[in-house]
Amino acid sequence: MAAVLLVAAIKADSPVNKGVNEESAGFSNGLAYIWKHKSILSMGIISILPLIVTQLFNVSSPDYVSTVLRANSVVYGFADMGYGVGGLAAGLITGYLINHFKDKNIIVFFFTLATIGLLTLYWTHVIPLTYVCTFSLGLSNSALRVVINTVLMHRVDKKFMGRATSIWNGTAQLIEVFASTLMGVANDKFGANIGFLWMAVIMLIGAVWSFIMLNTTKLRSKQV
Repeated sequence: MAAVLLVAAIKADSPVNKGVNEESAGFSNGLAYIWKHKSILSMGIISILPLIVTQLFNVSSPDYVSTVLRANSVVYGFADMGYGVGGLAAGLITGYLINHFKDKNIIVFFFTLATIGLLTLYWTHVIPLTYVCTFSLGLSNSALRVVINTVLMHRVDKKFMGRATSIWNGTAQLIEVFASTLMGVANDKFGANIGFLWMAVIMLIGAVWSFIMLNTTKLRSKQV
């Protein structure tokens, strides 16, 4: 009802600048723009890593609780809640972190924190520690999404931002389809904790890649 009232209050659509529309319209132009700007391409790829890990976590977590921890649905519920609470905490503190620390330091820190948490899940099988690790993963993934998207919003031309976001999210979903299937097969064959090792490797790649890229001359800015 609130949405209906707000829409009804809109008087008229603003006219579209045909020159700008013709220049920037088209999905292929969006691809060409991203491909031309390699730093933006790299940041876009880095931005989808937390999305992929989140999906893989959803695949591995129930199996891990059942077969590795040998626990029940209550433990799984608390572990899943830990991830959600971590995401909530990220929403509360990420704005403060962005205003007080360099973006590259925040990104590398949370990639590293997620890596440590995932390796801990792989090596240890302690229920209370599982809650801590899932909290750290939820915190890291959510904070990374906010910080990396903030960096991208500063660097991507506004007329290409929508298409750039759709390309990255679409790529992540495509990868998730195959990665989730492979993860399920690997968990059944090698044990559910192998999934957390895979996720740790992905986040470690993100930490190293972002550290190298955000220290290059082309990506230096006042904020970074």
